[in-house]
This record gives sequence, C-alpha cells and structure tokens, in this order.
Amino acid sequence: MLRHWFPAMNWIPFPFTLIGLLILGFGIGFIVGARLSLKTHVTPVTFAPSTCLIVEGLYRRSRNPMYVGFVAFLLGLSVYSGNVLTLLCPVFMFLVLDRMFIPYEEEKMAASFGQDYLNYKQRVRRWL
Repeated sequence: MLRHWFPAMNWIPFPFTLIGLLILGFGIGFIVGARLSLKTHVTPVTFAPSTCLIVEGLYRRSRNPMYVGFVAFLLGLSVYSGNVLTLLCPVFMFLVLDRMFIPYEEEKMAASFGQDYLNYKQRVRRWL
C-alpha cells in the first residue's frame, strides 16, 4: 500500500527489487528450517516452556533462527516493494524481538536449562 500511497518514496528500481525475492526466500528457508527442528525435537513453537535445548541445524548458527527468518521475510517484502518507507517494518520487528521477546525467552531458557544454555549462549550468536 505504501508503494501506491507514497510513490515518491519508491527508491528501489526494478530489477533491483527482485533481490527482495532472494531475501524473502532466505527468510522462508530459516522459518521452515527452525520449525522442522522444533517439530523433530517435539518442543513447542508457542510461548509454552521448551522441552529440550536444540543446538543443531540452524540453531548452530543462530539462537533465534525463526526470528531471523521473520525479519528477513519482512526485509525481502520491503525490498521487493521498492518503497523505502516499508524498510521501517523489518527494523521495527527487529527492535521489538531483540529488546522485548528474546530477553524474556532467554531468561526462561536459562532457568530451564541452566549452565547448558549459558554455554550455548556463549558459543552461538543471538542473530547470525
């Protein structure tokens, strides 16, 4: 909608907008990969307590691969739209996740898994 409401802000020209589809695909890959890891280890995707500490697959690269996927997905859509205002959406999502959701979840993980989680947290970055 921003592309049509604010055409003067359409700063990313075609064919460069197609880069957004690559970023979007990367995001979908991370979301699906993280979801499969959670399903394989029978741990909830919701805010219910985790049943195990996953340290393999995408979780070797990021403590929050699903969130990486969400932000990449939004970034891809933003680039594909070509409108610079849409870039505010992934930035806002990143800040909310990084400042609100992730600290809360990390506290719960530390309480549930103790030193194992703290060791994992030292080895693996929050994002990438």
